[in-house]
Order: sequence, then structure tokens, then C-alpha cells
Amino acid sequence: MHTPPALISLTDKRAFWRGVILLSLPVAAQMLLQSLLGMADVIMVGDLGSSAIAAVGLAAKIHFLLLVLMSGLATGCSILVAQYIGAKDFTSCQRSLAVTLLVGTVVMLPFVIAFGFGSRVWVNWINPDPQVVELAAQYLIITAPALLFTQWIVIYEASLRALGNTTMPLVAGVFAAVLNIAGNYALIGGNWGFPALGVAGAAWATLGARALQLLIVVGWVYAKKHGFALSIAQLKMGWDKTQINRYLAFSLPLVANYAIWAVGNSTYHLVTGFAGTEALAVMGVIVPIESAFFALFVGLANASAVLIGRELGAGNNDTAWQLHKFFDRITYILLIIFCSALWFARPLMLQIFDQLDAKSTELLFNTLGVFCLLVWVKVINMMRIIGVLRAGGDNRFTLITDTIVMWVFGLPIYIAAVFLTKPSFIYLYALMFLEDGLKFIPVIKRIVSRKWMNNLTKN
Repeated sequence: MHTPPALISLTDKRAFWRGVILLSLPVAAQMLLQSLLGMADVIMVGDLGSSAIAAVGLAAKIHFLLLVLMSGLATGCSILVAQYIGAKDFTSCQRSLAVTLLVGTVVMLPFVIAFGFGSRVWVNWINPDPQVVELAAQYLIITAPALLFTQWIVIYEASLRALGNTTMPLVAGVFAAVLNIAGNYALIGGNWGFPALGVAGAAWATLGARALQLLIVVGWVYAKKHGFALSIAQLKMGWDKTQINRYLAFSLPLVANYAIWAVGNSTYHLVTGFAGTEALAVMGVIVPIESAFFALFVGLANASAVLIGRELGAGNNDTAWQLHKFFDRITYILLIIFCSALWFARPLMLQIFDQLDAKSTELLFNTLGVFCLLVWVKVINMMRIIGVLRAGGDNRFTLITDTIVMWVFGLPIYIAAVFLTKPSFIYLYALMFLEDGLKFIPVIKRIVSRKWMNNLTKN
């Protein structure tokens, strides 16, 4: 049977740093891997023409929006598991996993049906090109079961990370990435003796990769007789109406927060298209650079949320506060190092993305400079919201704050700037950091108030 992890002592500095590194680096590596995997299908269908690229890109965006929904549900589970571990109540960890698996399955089933049986109808509503609709529908129909596979994977991974096991999800992700890329190569163009299936080949490769990833994760859990290898009786704990309502009350603000962020983020990119071809080209280049930069900090936020959540569940509020201060300091130190390194590495970035014209290249150089100067406010907010406030289940505050600053201030001002003033993209890009500047003080005040220090293990 699985033995729940002990709380990490702040006095044992060597053990503490080891715990932080083991919790953060594998998550950072998996974030980078997911970014690369997300682009694999789109890149590898490039030889099939613009319609294939547009179709797979459209399907990838739809899958991403659903992944955001899945992540909201899984994050709710991971916060509860971390706190119950602190309270030394592993039975409640198992019950939280069972409830989340049930809710996640029920939520995803309508999408599986809509993808599998209705794609050719509703994809037509969001894209007028018949060829793109047919190819995108073909991709979505084949990958429909992958929605359930992905939901279960995300839930198990989040729960395992809350226990401190971040390496196993990374290993499963690596195997899935290898199979996806190899499957794309074999099935899209018809290599290694396989039939050339085009876009359908990319879909089958994605489905196979997700199936393998689920098999590895769940197979490992049951082979190791891990505490999360739930029996039928333990899975039935998920049918408890009281526990379902409690979980939904806690997790729905998280899901809404994730969804509002995803739609808002997509809106920024959509509106940028009206700022000119150069702006859109630079935006396309800078997004993967941003993703790589944020990856480590997402890993660090995960470590913060797990460690602080455990202490809150154990009732050790003073230790949780000390952990918050530690992660704040280490974030500022890393920001100084990374931003300085990227500032001086800008000429190298231009060499990597040398397909841009001269005007776009100059714009990219200056935009990277703006990123280095302003990204700290976004990263600090991310660390404090994901790694501190959510560790205490302060989901309603983060939902309200994020919604107001994005949809009342950030996006309207950005849209007005694009359509009314037509400034250089450098200024537009700087405006994307406005909302983080606006919520910086409210987030600090919330943390100082200590109202986020909730023990979620008590009814």
C-alpha cells in the first residue's frame, strides 16, 4: 500500500530543497513537453496544404479549451488531496479522487458524443470553409474517445503531484510524445509501410498516444498497489451526493476561472490579428518563447501549492506563511536571472527565427525587450495566485479578481487601442501586462490579510 508523504521540514534545508526541486522541475519539463506536443500535429500536417493546417489547428484549439475545463476539475482535486495529506487523512484523498473521476467523466461524456456523432454539423458553425470543416470533423470524430482518456490522465496526474510524485506523470508524457510523433510520421505521409491517412493519420496518432499515456499512468498505480489504485468499493465513494456537491462548490469557481482566462487569452490573440501582419507574425513567434519561460514558474507554483496546502491541512498556518515568503523570494531571484539572460540572448532568438522579414525581426527584438522588463508582474501574480491563494482554496477571490481586471479593464482597453489608436505593436504588447499590474496590489492585500488560510479538511 502507498504510504502518504511526510511534511517537509523547513529546518532540514537539504531535504527541503530536494523536495522543492522534485516537485517543480518534472512539472516544468512536462509543461515544455505539452507545448511541443501541442504543436506536433499542426507542424507535421504542413505538407498536406493550408486546409489541413487550418483544420488541425482548429481542432487543437477546441481540444485546448476542453483541456482547460479538465484542468480546472483536476486542480480542485489536487488542492483537496494536498490538504488531506497534511491532515494525515488518506481515505479522504481517495474519496476526493473518486468524486473527481466521476464528475470528470459525467462532464466529458456529452463532449465525446458531440465530437463522435455531431462534428460535421457544429464545426460548420465556426468555420465557413467546407474542406476545413470536413477535415476538422474527421480529426474530432477519431479523437473523441481521447477526451475521456485525457480527463482521467489529468485527474490522476494532478492527484499524484499533490502527493509529491511528479516524475511518473513526466515519464508517461514522454512515452506519449514519442508515440504521437512516430505515429504522425507513419500515418500522415504513409511511412514505414503504413497507409497514408493524412489528417486522419494525425488523429489516430493522437488517440494512440493518449491511450498509451493513460495505460502507463493507471497501470503504474495498480501495479505498485498505490493508495490511488481504487477498488470498486472505493470508486463507489464518488457517488456520495454530499461529497459531490461539496466538491462542485469548491471546484466550479476554479473551472470558471480557467475558462474565463482561456477565452480572454484567445481574444487577445484574435484582436492582435487586426493590428497587422507583422504584429501577428511576432505574436506567433513570441508565444512559444513565453510558454518556455513560464514553464519553470508553473512548476514552482505547483511545488508551492502542494507544500503550502499540506501545511494548511495540518493546521500549521505559520509554516504556510514562511513557505509563501520563501517562494516569493526565490521567484524574484529567478526572474532577475532569467530576464537578464533573455535580454542578452535576444540576438540569438533572432537567429533562431530567421524566417521573419527585416521589419518583423526588429519588432521581435524590441518586443522581447518589453517582455523582459514587464514579465515579472505576470509571474509574481501567477505564483501568488496558483501557489498561495489556491493552496488555501481561495477560489472565489481569484475568480472575481481575474474576471474584473481582464474583462472590465484589460481587454476593453486593448481592443480600443487596436481599433482606435493603431499604435506600434510594442505598445500593444505592453498593454497585455496591464491587467496583471491592476491586480498586483489586490493580490498582495489578500495574501497579507491571511484570509486565504483555509483548512479545507474540516467541513
